[in-house]
Amino acid sequence: MPRVRLTITQLGPKGDGIAEGIKGPIFLERTAPGDEVEADIFRDDKGVLRGEVIKFHSLSPLRSTPPCPHYEICGNCTLQHLSQEFYQNWKQDLVQEALLKWGLTPKTWLPPIFLKGQNRRRATFSLTRKKGRLVMGYYQRRSKTISPIPSCGIASPDLIDLKNWLEPFLSPLVKEGQEVDLFFQKIGDSFELVFSGLPSLSKIILEELASLPPIGRVSLKTDRGIQVLFQKKNLTTQFGRLNVSLPPATFLQPTEEGERALVSSVVQAIKGRTGAFADLFSGAGTFSGPLLDFGAVSAYESNPHAIRALKEAGKNENLNAHQRDLFVHPLSSREINRFDGVVFDPPRAGCLEQAKEMARSLCPLLIGVSCNPATFARDSHQLIRGGYRLESLQLIDQFLWSHHVEVVGVFTKQKR
Repeated sequence: MPRVRLTITQLGPKGDGIAEGIKGPIFLERTAPGDEVEADIFRDDKGVLRGEVIKFHSLSPLRSTPPCPHYEICGNCTLQHLSQEFYQNWKQDLVQEALLKWGLTPKTWLPPIFLKGQNRRRATFSLTRKKGRLVMGYYQRRSKTISPIPSCGIASPDLIDLKNWLEPFLSPLVKEGQEVDLFFQKIGDSFELVFSGLPSLSKIILEELASLPPIGRVSLKTDRGIQVLFQKKNLTTQFGRLNVSLPPATFLQPTEEGERALVSSVVQAIKGRTGAFADLFSGAGTFSGPLLDFGAVSAYESNPHAIRALKEAGKNENLNAHQRDLFVHPLSSREINRFDGVVFDPPRAGCLEQAKEMARSLCPLLIGVSCNPATFARDSHQLIRGGYRLESLQLIDQFLWSHHVEVVGVFTKQKR
């Protein structure tokens, strides 16, 4: 396709700038409304028109200097080129537009929470070998090319320090052209590492990793699951009154600050209430633990390892943990009627069938936590149709410089 001159008119829901072309909208990454660019146009694998910017003729006043020196080559962040004010307003607009698509307006918009950078406690780095040299870093955007990243604007500094320190030890692991992923997660004062793409780890490498004080556990992920190669001690975290010993690669909120903000938002909605509560898609108990301060808790989660850890942590508490795939077997409205409140925190796909059951229930309080405003709005529409009112909504941005954002919505059943 020909090279064309374009003016960016808006930002799309995934953070790409959008220009109007002869054949329809053209998406250009890392641009801002008001940019005038010269770009080569192409269709991606899904047939979407995209542009590769060759030259900026004029820059939008909505731009800002990216704080990270690796921004141009790293595919992890996508919105560092935007001014802080525009970025924050755009994220709020994302949520509002997702709700309006389904005709939803909360009674109260709570003040949004925007977190700062260098606080991510989990990250996955990719490793490969090119011309005999180990490369460890992040993939470039829409590319299979791995760029070395010696520093990072979103990951915690101690995570990056450990990653940089480990690189020389990891070099013998990777063969020419091979690709390996290494997941880091900080749990308390320890780190766990999970390797993917390797058949095994040598005894020498394991001994070297085990000798490093910050590394508490190393595992290998294969088609058969996760194999723990060594563990110095139980890696535990506190969820309210629960001290949970986490299985390998357990999902934690990306940041401790984000977790605290989400829990605080949920707790504020429950304050003044007591009784029996359900935690749907509970994981290892992020919300189950804090809910125990208000009454009995029933947690539902499909991951057997998370449920086993939650049962062990809650054996002396008023907690019942159930392994159940809520996508296959959602709680029925009759089951939900047993509870005085329900917290649901599904994955990005949302929980449409479970939402339909909740909508038919008589439970007086529902609290939805979501990292996808689009599926949250879709599921919320079912609740509204069932007689619930969206009392409040809060935006919590712990995915800095990306198009992802968390929301917490509070619903109450209205008397008919």
